[in-house]
Amino acid sequence: MLSNTSSGNVKPKKLSLQLTAIVLSTLTILPSSANATSNYTYKPGEYVTIVDGQSPSGQFSIAAHGEGAYGYEHFHIYLMNAKTEKPIGPLEEIKETLDTGADAFYAQWSANSREVSITYRVDRHVAMMVRYRIERGRAHLINGPSKVEGLPRH
Repeated sequence: MLSNTSSGNVKPKKLSLQLTAIVLSTLTILPSSANATSNYTYKPGEYVTIVDGQSPSGQFSIAAHGEGAYGYEHFHIYLMNAKTEKPIGPLEEIKETLDTGADAFYAQWSANSREVSITYRVDRHVAMMVRYRIERGRAHLINGPSKVEGLPRH
């Protein structure tokens, strides 16, 4: 049994408070680590524009779409006609992604809307980038997927 003496033993109330603090901190940490990926359950026909996905010309956009719970089934990133909001086609080189939420994909367009780079994660600490040339309304691979240092900061 614990005593209240000054011999270095821990008092029962103090021990109880320490255990409570450990349990509460564990419960607080677990949900945040479980939400480390960005997932989204898409509605049928719903395409969500990624971060900075609208081209400067306003003619194109880059959007995410998937099916099923959390969007993993048939998930793709698409080149879209921004005016009609219809997909032009999937960007097939972007695959095996960690996330399905549009907020986890980053576009960087050239000023003339003729090139776009898309950065995304394939693992918690591994980011990839793919570059495309937009010509005659289609995306043509320039290079990638290639590992990059990290995601763009916003």
